[in-house]
Amino acid sequence: MEERSQALLSLAKAKLSRRIAFWIFVSIVVIEAILLVPSYFRREQELIDQVENVSSIQARFFLQTSKSMQTEAEFTDLAKSIKRETNVAGWTVENAKGQHLTQMGEVPNLTSADVRDQPIARFRSANGNRYDVAWNGKQLGSEYVLIIRHNVEFIKQELVNYVWRIIGLVAIISLFVTASTLVILGAIVILPILKLREDLELVTDSISQDQMNLQFHSMLTLRTDEVGDVMTAFNQMYVRIIKEISERKRAEALIQQEKDTSETLLLNILPYAIADRLKLGEKIIADGFSEATVLFADIVSFTELSAKVPPVKLVCLLNEIFSEFDGLAEKYGLEKIKTIGDAYMVVGGLPMFRTDHAEAIADMALEMQNLIGKFTSDLGEPFKIRVGINTGPVVAGVIGIKKFIYDLWGDAVNVASRMESHGMPDHIQVSDSTYAILKNKYNFTNRGKIMIKGKGEMQTYFLINKLKN
Repeated sequence: MEERSQALLSLAKAKLSRRIAFWIFVSIVVIEAILLVPSYFRREQELIDQVENVSSIQARFFLQTSKSMQTEAEFTDLAKSIKRETNVAGWTVENAKGQHLTQMGEVPNLTSADVRDQPIARFRSANGNRYDVAWNGKQLGSEYVLIIRHNVEFIKQELVNYVWRIIGLVAIISLFVTASTLVILGAIVILPILKLREDLELVTDSISQDQMNLQFHSMLTLRTDEVGDVMTAFNQMYVRIIKEISERKRAEALIQQEKDTSETLLLNILPYAIADRLKLGEKIIADGFSEATVLFADIVSFTELSAKVPPVKLVCLLNEIFSEFDGLAEKYGLEKIKTIGDAYMVVGGLPMFRTDHAEAIADMALEMQNLIGKFTSDLGEPFKIRVGINTGPVVAGVIGIKKFIYDLWGDAVNVASRMESHGMPDHIQVSDSTYAILKNKYNFTNRGKIMIKGKGEMQTYFLINKLKN
């Protein structure tokens, strides 16, 4: 019962139901209005005929009886015997010559001249309230003409009542037909369409929430008509859409996976900011930095080891060491540039400038020195590294179109390399420029001046440790 009430409520709320109901009701009303016009005039004529039929009986009686009248007194008494019906307003009797013989009540507009060549004549006043009928007695063997005036004012009111009765009947019929048609159409068409609309909303929610295998309301009842065909087509469309969406999502997931892989590979080669510039279409990337700190580190005696250790083991060992270094670079927010054999290069202060670039490099160098001690050679001896650090202006950029890298150029890079190559195992050698920045925060040992290839004598220092606050 509740479900049926809900269905009727949905049917009443549906715009389509209201439109159908409106047009059915209007159509019936228009048809009945078209039929009402001739019915109106037919009813009017029936009422006039009724009035005329009553008077016609009296007229025949009068005209037939008047043939036997011998004197004028007898004729006058016969005329006076005509009954005054409620709708008779007056009457007149004339002879065949048109002479007025007797009269009572209102004077009719018709005369004997109007029925000279015909048995009966009729006339209705312009306002429709009076109706005159004249009977020619010749047809009955009489030489008189009887003319009766009828009061037909009641016809207007009767017609008004008749119209209202028709309107009421039409309204009842229209409402009944509209309601019954709407109920039938609702069960056959409208309610299934409403169910189909609910299913469409359900599909929208299910797609947005990744819900599959839905049970549609419109498919709970199997139908073999056109509406059933629409519902079946809708269900097939949904299955196809879900299949296409699933395939598209799988394809998007694969594309995203490949994109993430490519992105990871690119970011392993280039700094994030530089990778973004390349993706935006920038062809040549070259930036000058007024100050950056460069570190070179080299594993002592690794070249001799490479001649004794199998290649796979050598690469695995080098990968393990450099992976630890990469972790330190990420920890201190530094940019790894490249590895060359057993040498490791990292820079601080680019591609995004930072004021503490020298400190970050120094902290990483100290931790690299501690970290390398965990690794030992085949002889059980711990590895040692030489580290060189220099601070100065550099140019950074990407060159080439294949196997490109983010690289550094400038005298500061060359000096940092010389600091490493002219350094000592298990020591961190820094240039005078780096020392000037860090001398108040770290402990140093003055190595003095040493001859640097291509630069001559240079003052250098060994970084010992960080001062405690």
